[in-house]
Amino acid sequence: MSRFFKAATTDEVEPGSGIGVKVEGVFVGIYNVNGEYYAINNICPHLGGVLHYGFLENQVITCPLHLWQFDVKTGKCVWPGKERIVTYPVEVEGNDILVDVNTPRYLD
Repeated sequence: MSRFFKAATTDEVEPGSGIGVKVEGVFVGIYNVNGEYYAINNICPHLGGVLHYGFLENQVITCPLHLWQFDVKTGKCVWPGKERIVTYPVEVEGNDILVDVNTPRYLD
């Protein structure tokens, strides 16, 4: 069963950027790609870099430590292609960004 929790407001996540928040004890990166919001695990699986401190270009976040890249829509590793990270369902209600951290998923 999905349970969505308020993670942020839309004015906190500028287009083309991301923020890091804790949602029910889970560290989540929330990204705004052309007005659509995506939530992923905020820790790079390589060496634990905090992804939202990286660089978001289009829908790809680059880890600030060793430049691993992940698609924020799917969690797939763009470079070097070895790993993937979990994504979380997102809903927007009014100005609130809601995330369901109880339903992690890997998208194709």
